[in-house]
Amino acid sequence: MDHERKPWLKKRWPIVVIGGMALLAFLYSVFGEVGVISTLNLQAKEKQLIAENANLREENAKLRQEVEQLRSNPSYIEEIARRELGLMGKKEIVIPLDRKKDEGSHPPPGGGASRP
Repeated sequence: MDHERKPWLKKRWPIVVIGGMALLAFLYSVFGEVGVISTLNLQAKEKQLIAENANLREENAKLRQEVEQLRSNPSYIEEIARRELGLMGKKEIVIPLDRKKDEGSHPPPGGGASRP
């Protein structure tokens, strides 16, 4: 009768081994190098890179347009020189205006001498 009452593990060890292997395969498919989580992270990174690539293409198009303007449009070159370099034309006169109101730089009213 002892032969008939085998321990539970000895009777069902193939099921336990197959179940353990299935559990390991599941964990690897979720957390492994090519698992679900890794794939989701790669997809998010792909979307980010696609957006960045689109922005760079747009910026390249603007720069190409500006290069073409600089090659062919003298008035655009003049505008850039005035705006970015502070240059002026041959017949222009620059009058610097100091717009600060410093009270100490102006003479006091009444000729500057104070009477007691």
